[in-house]
Amino acid sequence: MPRVDTVLFDAGGVLLDLDYAFLRRLIEARHSATTLELLSQAEAHARTHVDRRVREGSRSAEAWRDYFRTLLAHVWVPPELHDGIIDSLWDAHQRVGLWTSPIDGAVDAVRGIKAAGFKTGVVSNAEGRVANDLAAAGYDGLFETVVDSHVVGHEKPDPMIFKIALEKLKTTPERTVYLGDVPSIDVAGARRAGITAVLLDRHDLYKEVDAPRIHAISELNDWISRHQSA
Repeated sequence: MPRVDTVLFDAGGVLLDLDYAFLRRLIEARHSATTLELLSQAEAHARTHVDRRVREGSRSAEAWRDYFRTLLAHVWVPPELHDGIIDSLWDAHQRVGLWTSPIDGAVDAVRGIKAAGFKTGVVSNAEGRVANDLAAAGYDGLFETVVDSHVVGHEKPDPMIFKIALEKLKTTPERTVYLGDVPSIDVAGARRAGITAVLLDRHDLYKEVDAPRIHAISELNDWISRHQSA
C-alpha cells in the first residue's frame, strides 16, 4: 500500500453509536423491559441484514425499516408493534438524531490519527445532520471535511461520494484509507473509488468477508503503520 496521508471514517457504527437508552425507553413504554447489551447485540445483527439487502440490490436508504424490524425482532418485540415504534424512531431521528453517542475510545482514536499527521474526514449515508451530531458527540474540529449523502446527493456504495471527499481534502485514492462497518456499503463503495477499505467488525460478524478487519477503532493507526510502504 502506498504511503497514506488521509484517513476517512464512516459515522454511524464507527464513530457514533445508536442511542440505546432512548431506544430502550421507547420499547419499554410499549412492550417490556430489555437491556442495553441486548440492544447492542441486536443492532449488530440488524447491520448484517442491511449488508445482505444491499448485496441483493436494495439501496441502503431503503433498508431503514427492515433494519429496525430486525433489531426489534431480536429483542422479542411482537411484529404488530414494529411499525409504531419505527415511526417514532424516524420522527426522533429527524428531530434530534438517533446516532448521537460517541463509541467508546473513538474520539481519542481520531485525535491520535490526526496528531500523527493524517488528514481526516467523514463519508456518511445520513440525513443532513451528521456534522452537527459529530460535533455534539465530541468530534468538533477533528475532521477537515464531513460528506453527508443527503447534502451531496450521492450515497454509498456510489463511489462519487468518496470522490467528493478526496477532492475536498486534495488527496488521491491511493493515499487514502477508509474505515467502515458494513461490507456491501463501505468496503464495496471505497474500493470502487480506488480507496483501501478497512472493515470495523466490533462484534466479529464478518469472518468470511474478503477485507482487512479490525475489532476496535483504536487499532487503525497501527494497522496503517504495518501495511503502508515506507
